[in-house]
Formats: sequence, C-alpha cells, structure tokens
Amino acid sequence: MKLQIFFLLGCAGAVLQADVVTLKDGSVLKGKIDSISSEAIGLDTAYAGPLRLDRAQVVSFSTEEPVYIRLESGDVYSGVVLADSANRMQVKGESGEIPISLTAVHESWLTPEQDPARMKDRWNFKVAANVSGKTGNNNEKALGANISAIRKSENTELKIYASLNRKSSDGSTTSDERKAGLRYTSYFGDFWGWYARQELENDAIENIKLRSVTAAGLSYRFYDLEYKKLSANMGLSYRSETYQDESSANRNLGLDLGLQHFYRFRNRFEIHNELTYIPSVQDFSSYLLTQKSYLDFSLAASKVWKVRLGLNNDYNSRPEGDSKGLDTTYYSSLVADW
Repeated sequence: MKLQIFFLLGCAGAVLQADVVTLKDGSVLKGKIDSISSEAIGLDTAYAGPLRLDRAQVVSFSTEEPVYIRLESGDVYSGVVLADSANRMQVKGESGEIPISLTAVHESWLTPEQDPARMKDRWNFKVAANVSGKTGNNNEKALGANISAIRKSENTELKIYASLNRKSSDGSTTSDERKAGLRYTSYFGDFWGWYARQELENDAIENIKLRSVTAAGLSYRFYDLEYKKLSANMGLSYRSETYQDESSANRNLGLDLGLQHFYRFRNRFEIHNELTYIPSVQDFSSYLLTQKSYLDFSLAASKVWKVRLGLNNDYNSRPEGDSKGLDTTYYSSLVADW
C-alpha cells in the first residue's frame, strides 16, 4: 500500500491542473473527482485510472470546476470546492463562500441532470445481443438476446426483462428457449422488504410449452451501496407447466429462495450474480435451480457500450421425457446500457 501511494504521489506531480483529495496519512492525490457518495470518492487519474477512495480515509478535497454538493441536512450548494492547509473546506459560488465539513457532505455531482436524487427514480435500459455461426465440417448458428428495463428509487425497484436463446447444428435445433418476467421489490426499512415476481418460459428442447412461476415473499438486503449490493429473498411460489407433447400439466406449490449480488470495481467492470432455488413443498426432491452470472465491462471510455461475458445454469431435478436435467449456456454479447 505504501509503494502504491508513493507511486501515485510521484505521478501526481506531473498533473498541472486537477482536483485534489487529501488522505489521513498526508497523501495528496490529484485527478478528476467523478463521484462522491456517503461511502467513497471516485477519482479518475491519468496515472492509475479510476480509483475508489474510502471516505473514512479522506480528510478533505477540492475541485477545479463548479460542482453540486448535497449535505446530510439536505441542503444543496453549487460552486468550486476549496480546501486550505488546515483541511478546512468551503464552497465558493454565486452566494459567496460557504464553509462546510467533509463529514457533512452526503454526495456530489457535476450537472443538474446527474443529481442522484433524480437518477434513482428513472428507467435504466439494457439491450444485449450476440450472433455467431460456423461453416465447414459442421454448420452451426446461434442467436442470443437479452432486454431489461429497471426503474429504481431509494426503497423500490421494478425490473422487466426478456431473453431469447436459439442454436442449431447441421439443420437440427439444439437450443430454443424464451423467457420473460417482471419483479417488484419494496423495502419498508433499512433491511427488510417484500417482493413479488412473475416469470414465463417456453423451451421446445425441454418439451416445455409454457412454464409459469409466480412468487412473493420477504426480501432482505445485507447492503445496498453504490458499488456493491447483496440481497436475499424467501417466499412461496406457484409453478405451472404445460408440455409440447400434450402430456398432463404439472402444477405445484413450492418455496422461492433467491440470492442477488452486484459488485462494481474501477468504475468500469460490473459483476452480476443471481441464484434461484424453487423446491416443491409436496416433494422437496422436485425442484428448479437457476444460476446466472455475467461480467460487463465498458468499451474504452464509452458510457453506453459494453461487452458481456456470461454463464447460465438451469437445472431441473425432474426433466420431461429424454431431456437432460442440466442446461449450461456460455455466451458473450455486445450491450447497450443507457
């Protein structure tokens, strides 16, 4: 850690104009402050890329250009942030110089459109698609697509999603799956909340004409920070399945257990993990187990275009007919995120 700080200080001397962050150990880091939250300060540097600095290790910061500052009291000020040799801070704007303390700063942003209070209650859309093929000894084609729309506020989240996965080899279809669903979560405290979800699936290879899963229950968030999130849910589910070969439909009541994880690092890479376990209450040996994991990383400095590398596993303990219990999908996609 000391070697890293020494390297940063050496490179910082070459930066003539920059925002400045001062740490408790006396280190002075220069770059461009791109975010301030209650947990961390994001500093984009030319010598080490994006850095996340723990607020507990920061004593003051200053900016070259005007920014918006929201205090813990809810008051918002706009102007250039200055810090003197004693690490006393003030916002210098149209209203004059207003003294502030670092502990009172809740968050900061650059333009009115980037106000976190506004951005937390808006739609976020993601569209991912991949097309691949092979000719020669084998003729193979693959098509995958995933669409999601998320609207999130401080204590609620609505997610709508749909996906398509089709593959063929030498004229024979080896994968033909479609899914669509929605999930709504609302928290009535810092940790506890409730959720409801509905998912529909069609899979010709698994002989599934329509699989419908309806579930609701309690949700618990272990932490919900800007760069990392972890939550779990436990509820009841109702699963209904009809089949392509017109065999008898299957309907049962079950549990709905889930785990959701998100982590962002270096302001460029995002890891998403989701695990769902749906056992039947009549027979716990009959269950569905789903695992979804993917890594998104930005293309160069783009805020919209990303590349996704993913792995999905779907396991049915009681597959229909000659279908295998486990379906594993590896994929890479180009993603538009706005």
